[in-house]
Amino acid sequence: MLDRNSKTPLYQQLKITLLKYIEENLNEGDSLPIESEIEKMYGVSRITVRKTIEDLEKDGIVMKHQGRGTFVQSKKIIQDAGTITSWTEEMKSKGKTIETINLHISEIEPSRKLIGELKLDKGEKIICLRRIRCADGEPIAIMVNYIRSKYVPGFLEKGLTKESLYEELEVDYQIQLESARERIQARIATDLEAVELHIPPYSAVLHITRTSFLPDGTPFEVVEMTNRSDRYQYDIHLNGRNKYKS
Repeated sequence: MLDRNSKTPLYQQLKITLLKYIEENLNEGDSLPIESEIEKMYGVSRITVRKTIEDLEKDGIVMKHQGRGTFVQSKKIIQDAGTITSWTEEMKSKGKTIETINLHISEIEPSRKLIGELKLDKGEKIICLRRIRCADGEPIAIMVNYIRSKYVPGFLEKGLTKESLYEELEVDYQIQLESARERIQARIATDLEAVELHIPPYSAVLHITRTSFLPDGTPFEVVEMTNRSDRYQYDIHLNGRNKYKS
């Protein structure tokens, strides 16, 4: 049953619960219980059920067919690419239990590419943070963050103390990322990536490169993230076209 004393709205609690139910019990194309059954299962109103189903449909998880029912459309984790959110925040919002494994932190000499991307000063070093991110016990992404050492004094010695790097930057260093640029590329996993992500050799992966900027426009971080394409999907919202000018 859902917790009516919780500050989290019932429809959000129900969404997390249904996501877990779908993950553990259903496959793509399977139908969800009808609305009246969900009402009885979780002791909620029809309005709450409909609000939850609408949210799941917006996320691309289910699709309603008039007169037939609601069906699982995708079990992929969908990332909204329109805002700067941490991987941790995104997974928690979808009801996932998150875990980080194989964490390694070091200070390195930047490559020529990183010097250009981050506009580094001569002799400036960067911190490399490499880890595998898991959702519900399953490896989903390999994440490598390159951040400018001079902005995070003591980070190398202290290490990552929170699950979310962005939360740590905001709380401990008062660093707020203002904007970011992302590039998304489909490619074949390397042998090491296939082993670490528990996928067959030569599987397709989504490789995302993000450069994040401080409020004054200074490039602060480059992230290289390799995601399982069978478990991860990007959702990008586009604005309308500019008017055609002859």
